Amino acid sequence: MSGDEKNSEEPGMAQTTASYNWPRSPEPEVVKPSDSDPVEEHDPFSELVGSGGSEAAFTAQDAQSRRGNYLVPFGLPGSGKTTFLASLFKYIDEAEHLSNQIVIPERRKVPNYAGQAMLNQWQRVFNSGRFLGATNLGDEAIRELSYEVTPLKGQKTRLSFSVIEVSGEDLVNVVAKEGSDPKLPDAIDALFKNTKLRITIVLIVHPNQLENDLLFNNLFTWLNRNIKHRLQTFSLAILIANPHLALKRLHRRRPDTAGQNKLSGNISKIYLKEFAPKTSALFNSWNKKKRAIVPLHVGDIKTYYEDEMPYERIVRFDTTNSAQVFAWIYKQFTGRRLGATFMQRVLRKLNS
Repeated sequence: MSGDEKNSEEPGMAQTTASYNWPRSPEPEVVKPSDSDPVEEHDPFSELVGSGGSEAAFTAQDAQSRRGNYLVPFGLPGSGKTTFLASLFKYIDEAEHLSNQIVIPERRKVPNYAGQAMLNQWQRVFNSGRFLGATNLGDEAIRELSYEVTPLKGQKTRLSFSVIEVSGEDLVNVVAKEGSDPKLPDAIDALFKNTKLRITIVLIVHPNQLENDLLFNNLFTWLNRNIKHRLQTFSLAILIANPHLALKRLHRRRPDTAGQNKLSGNISKIYLKEFAPKTSALFNSWNKKKRAIVPLHVGDIKTYYEDEMPYERIVRFDTTNSAQVFAWIYKQFTGRRLGATFMQRVLRKLNS
């Protein structure tokens, strides 16, 4: 799953970042378009999310001035960061038990609608069943999207939080290379160093990416070097993109898991240990109350053909995993669990 995954081995999957060729999985379902199929004149996978010029960007100065809750997705190009965010906000916007509204920030008393423009683009593309295009490169393309969400039943504590959208091409600069020091975009650097923020890092592990471990290990080397004293306050979520493909890969690597048909619980942890061992060790060392590992399945996908060129569509959305992730995020930022309050659960038990 990815906003950058137009050239994929399987539906919704990005190409690997190394030269090694994974064994090919069985071909996805292929459908020749009929009059009733959602075929378009062209398939704009190359569209970029976000809008506006440099004045619309989320800057280091913005990051230094903020307070509150921030969600920072991290992953390789094509890993699924944008698709994760689009599916998360699709769930929030459409859930009947949640009331929500977008927050428009101001800079020098001028409203900045760049975050809403980005969300509009996500909705327009993602809700049509298409995958999102790559995020623009550079500091001027970084966007902030802020939301207020209030549950309508049970626990009604309001959650205010923001997410930051950054190109994966810019994030990989944190990997140390000969002749250059590791570096994060200035806005993300400032965000991590702002002591007034509660931060949740979301690592997207993609089964078609061979260097997940390399990126995440370099990221946390940077964090330990620069803000080690703050790391214990961070929450950490690990999302496994395209769990169907991930499970196939795990079955090949570990035949003893062949009887498992769902990537959840301990199976997710086994997958992480096999394919991203350093990330697995990081997860195991994290505070159990501040960590989560979740597969991220966004729905059923079909491959269509137009002029003999394949393209993929989400034909049925599945918000199950997005709902799980949001419930966990809500608990991390508010300290409270979605659903019935403690007293409501006690009264329900007494009356049962």
